[in-house]
Amino acid sequence: MTPSPPLSGSHAADLLSVFDVVASGRATTRAEVAGALGMRPTTVSLLVAELSRRDLIRDHVVRGQGRGRPTAFLAENRLRLVALYLHIVSSTIYARIVDRTGRVLATVSVSPPQQADNAAMARAMHELARQALGHLPAGAYHVATVCSLSGLLDVGARLWCFSSRWPRIDNLDLCEVLKDLGPEPVLVRNMDAELAGRIADGPADARNVLLLHWGYGIGGAFATPDGIINQDRGRFCEIGHWRLDSHAGRPCTCGNVDCLETVAALWALYPVLSRRFPDLPLDEARLGPLAARFDLLQIPEMAEALRQTVRITSNLCRLLFPEKIILTGPFLQSPSIFTGFSESLFAAPILHRKDMPMVVQGEDGAAAFEMAGALHAPLRAALLQIISA
Repeated sequence: MTPSPPLSGSHAADLLSVFDVVASGRATTRAEVAGALGMRPTTVSLLVAELSRRDLIRDHVVRGQGRGRPTAFLAENRLRLVALYLHIVSSTIYARIVDRTGRVLATVSVSPPQQADNAAMARAMHELARQALGHLPAGAYHVATVCSLSGLLDVGARLWCFSSRWPRIDNLDLCEVLKDLGPEPVLVRNMDAELAGRIADGPADARNVLLLHWGYGIGGAFATPDGIINQDRGRFCEIGHWRLDSHAGRPCTCGNVDCLETVAALWALYPVLSRRFPDLPLDEARLGPLAARFDLLQIPEMAEALRQTVRITSNLCRLLFPEKIILTGPFLQSPSIFTGFSESLFAAPILHRKDMPMVVQGEDGAAAFEMAGALHAPLRAALLQIISA
């Protein structure tokens, strides 16, 4: 997502500085704010009063047991900046009410049938969002709606162009779908959101990073020191739909045949896996912990899936030259698959072992990173709008 523009005017910038120092917990009193920012106490008092009028921060008065004036502590009003956040896990859409700190206040979900077209998906998403907003706490301000979606997006036009999970979706206008439910939606591709969250949380070393997800679907995102590639368009690295040379004629959910997903995605492997493990769920969140306990490579189809996924990834590395590869998804929680992936990738070196990437397992907190990466910019933009008003 495009970074929020800088504030115009020193007064608005001062308001933002005071809010940030209080919201981060670095200062809880006016005196501490003055010390942290090098401002005059009278200036701080005026800025705090203005932020209080905007309901961004609040005074909490604590009376001591002895004599003297009570102590006033400053704290962020965590209900002032609340988002409606829609995202996808496997074939389920979740709607969550989330505050600026990442606290989830409510969650509802729906699993539209694979045959859902624009009309059916619009009804499902509208009802889902309406139900979620019905759980908005008293006193909360709904300031942003963010949709973190799979497939192809038109971020600027707010269109969900295509998703192989629901192949009958065709340029679904989410502004129109959600027009009566608050702010206009912000769209972000789910892989871009997760990579943004991981970069923000990680060390500040600039490097080319490839995020690869192998689960219900297969896809990736890529970042250079200049930012996430094609993030503002909403389409990139759909390697799950790169064609294989198998000539097997396996139909893919995208409408083509013999894509990588037809031999390696969870939706394609599930019939084989469920015969071996009858209770295996067709859900990434529940499958991951189970995959960590099984040696899935004992299944020939799983071994072939690994071989093809590594082959495609090796070719992708020759195009992007990542310095770091983050592997996520339920299959990669299996130690045998993660080890096999890493070893196979190193066995197919890039140009005589030059520029060999570091490969890490990144499953821990994937959903939290996606949420943080999706919500940061829209909530920051809402904050700047409130302060600048």
